[in-house]
Amino acid sequence: MAYLSQRIIDGVYTYDYVISKRPDLKEGIDAYLISKGRGDLITQ
Repeated sequence: MAYLSQRIIDGVYTYDYVISKRPDLKEGIDAYLISKGRGDLITQ
């Protein structure tokens, strides 16, 4: 989960793409992005 979250931050994947493939990880990814100060990447 941290790996995918970091890949979103790095711009490799979009948030929407990752969540569409792994909706079960949404809560953890949201928490990771917010903890890294990148809550701006959370879209819906």
